[in-house]
Amino acid sequence: MSKELDAMIARLSEEIRNYPTPIARCDEQLTGLIERRAAMLAEKQDAAERPASPGCSPETIWNNDGGFNAA
Repeated sequence: MSKELDAMIARLSEEIRNYPTPIARCDEQLTGLIERRAAMLAEKQDAAERPASPGCSPETIWNNDGGFNAA
């Protein structure tokens, strides 16, 4: 997902960089491109800030597989 998101952000950034000038203040298409890129960048930032799921530790797996008998 990250590679796809990075590729989409790069494509939008390139399109914004090469947007024809002069740009009118009321240009909704450019505004839309910038907003889409901002949303994707926020999504990427959110994903980077989320902790990765560490899963089960080896000890927990061993315990759950019957390696420890508490009785």
